[in-house]
Amino acid sequence: MNDFKDKIEKFLEAIEIVKNSFINSIKEKNSSVHIYTHLDADGLSSGAILGKALFREKIPFQITVLRQLEKEEIIKISKKVKEFNNFIIFSDFGSGQYFELQNELILKENFNFFIVLDHHLPQNVSSKEDIDLIKDIHKKTFQWHVNPYFFRFDGSLEISGAGLSYFFAKSLNKKNIDLSPIAIIGAIGDIQNQGPNKTFFGLNSLILEEAQNSGLVEIKNDLNFSSIKPLNEAIAYSKEINLPGLTGDINRSLIFLQTLGILMENSNGNIRTLSELSNDEKQKISSAIIEYASIKLGVEPRKIVENLIINRYLLKNELTGSELHDMAEFSNLLNACGRTNSASLGIAIAMGDRKIAYQKSQEVLKNYKKSLGKGLNWIQDNQKIQQMEFIQYFFGEDVIPENIVGTIASMLVFERIEGFDISKPVFGLAKREDENVYKVSGRAHKKIVSKGVNLSQAIREACELSQLDVLGGGHPPAAGTKIPIDKIDVFLENCNITIRNQLKSK
Repeated sequence: MNDFKDKIEKFLEAIEIVKNSFINSIKEKNSSVHIYTHLDADGLSSGAILGKALFREKIPFQITVLRQLEKEEIIKISKKVKEFNNFIIFSDFGSGQYFELQNELILKENFNFFIVLDHHLPQNVSSKEDIDLIKDIHKKTFQWHVNPYFFRFDGSLEISGAGLSYFFAKSLNKKNIDLSPIAIIGAIGDIQNQGPNKTFFGLNSLILEEAQNSGLVEIKNDLNFSSIKPLNEAIAYSKEINLPGLTGDINRSLIFLQTLGILMENSNGNIRTLSELSNDEKQKISSAIIEYASIKLGVEPRKIVENLIINRYLLKNELTGSELHDMAEFSNLLNACGRTNSASLGIAIAMGDRKIAYQKSQEVLKNYKKSLGKGLNWIQDNQKIQQMEFIQYFFGEDVIPENIVGTIASMLVFERIEGFDISKPVFGLAKREDENVYKVSGRAHKKIVSKGVNLSQAIREACELSQLDVLGGGHPPAAGTKIPIDKIDVFLENCNITIRNQLKSK
């Protein structure tokens, strides 16, 4: 048996163990289920998969969406467990808080009717190379805790929280294979399609294969632009294709397309989108961009094609050109719902609602995009990015709230704006309304992650150096925490030190 198959077998055995624990507990207690999940696209996808699976088994459930599973939330949950006697599922978080869950629920409340399905590095684990520590945590928590790092899968690339929920759902009932596309949407939300042409790795590739074989998902080679924006806007505002002279200029992009002889208006008089073009028209654009970049910009054609042509993941049963047809746009929609206090809409859509929830989500998405655009423009126009030797950061002030500061930080990594240094990680800081703390969201480009930057480790070490008793972590390219306002300067100094040490030790 090869190593990959061996890892999968052990992973599925672990899923089976927690599934059996879940089934036995439900039967013994005759209880309902309370799902706690994260507010991002992956978290909402996770919650929707679990909710749909439980609904099919006629198991009563409720879903609570949290901005993060912090100590205060765990204490609140622990105080309610005896009163309501629900079985609890933590999805898309819990590994980074496993010690608090163990302490507050099992030791203090003698409550062990819960499971954790999470893909983040476990608490106190700095990197996937801490094999002995990971093994020790697995040994102590295997009855209620599934994490890909226990089986040498990379949780930042090879499976998302939604993927874990999917394997759990499929172990409950093989019919839940039809939930595989939602797992892929969650993985896209966590930017796990990082292979050549936006392909997937590891367990995600298995889930995608099941979705394809079930006739639910189609993969097409396509141009790396938004499939639903007006085409000139899609080219001008692309995050990944930089074409000086066209980038940032919708009028020049429109003229560029018109010179190719492409009809720019559809039957409704609107500018056409990429999803409305024929293959011949797409080929014209592709050839013209390669020529433009190679002749005018001196870029090698092979390098252009690597970024220009991607895998487009499409839901075959959804309307072409809608936010739900292109799985990347579906993921954006869920993220918008989760980050604008409309998580219930996102979960309903991911569970299949195409009427009321979907209609309401259109206004949510529109306002969300406006907020992101406003935030990015404000940062650029007011030169809000502050530089240290090894990191950069910005304060959201009264413009960027905590629910979108992480998204803004992610966009900065891909957007080409003045004052941003792609060779450094960025930390977005937003004042939390109900606490005297900053929500901190760190993001790093994959190029510097490959050079040794690990934001999950850096944030944890910076918290320790700052003598802060807070939970923090995530993945190498994306991590977060919360920091008391009066400690933010020392925390940033320590982040600068930890990133310096990471780069020097590589």
